[in-house]
Amino acid sequence: MFKKLVMLIMASMLVFSFTVPTLVEAKSSYKAPRKSYTPTEQQKAPTNNVSKNEPSSSTTKTPGATTPATKPGFFSGGLMKGLLIGGLAGMLFGGLFGGLGALGNILGLLVNVLAVVVLVVVIMRIVAYFKERRKLNQNQER
Repeated sequence: MFKKLVMLIMASMLVFSFTVPTLVEAKSSYKAPRKSYTPTEQQKAPTNNVSKNEPSSSTTKTPGATTPATKPGFFSGGLMKGLLIGGLAGMLFGGLFGGLGALGNILGLLVNVLAVVVLVVVIMRIVAYFKERRKLNQNQER
């Protein structure tokens, strides 16, 4: 009976996913208003005729020259770093708790919950630090 109910729900979801209207058309009589603001000569930015003397090649190393900012590497942050650390942690805890049966699943859940709690506590401390700093700045100004 349960299998038939699940199949019925899945079939209805499939039918409704294709029959939901997704096309929306805008009203054709709409026209954007005309631009009424024009800046005066004083408000326009002044032109500057100074030409900067920049080196033609960015690869030459001269004393005092700044190097352009480099993009971070593939594993230096963001998504790839998270995937790498998450994969390593998954392999570690999967191998460590794998032979314990149901207790391994519970210990893995506890590790994940502990990580989330630590993350929330750190965020709360950062927010509290900035709020306290703002209060001190307001009290000093008075």
